[in-house]
Amino acid sequence: MIVKYYAYFRKDAGCKEATLLLAPMNALELLKTLSELHGQRLRKRLLTADMDDIHPDVILLIDGRNIDFIDGIRSMVGEDAVVSLFPRVAGG
Repeated sequence: MIVKYYAYFRKDAGCKEATLLLAPMNALELLKTLSELHGQRLRKRLLTADMDDIHPDVILLIDGRNIDFIDGIRSMVGEDAVVSLFPRVAGG
């Protein structure tokens, strides 16, 4: 799968994009795996403190579809998927 990081997630991950050889997993499992790969700073941005949910400031797209409109944290991420991670921002 390909994981694309946007905004400050890029700095926290240390890259703009990563190609990972991972088995299919749900969205929450993927973010836990990414946290293990990239460290605590990214984990704090991606997951809640108890690591049981995705942080509310995260927008996660699987093949261009927001997981909020698929199956939430149980949305399956295939091994050939393109995942995009955006921080939720406000402005005008």
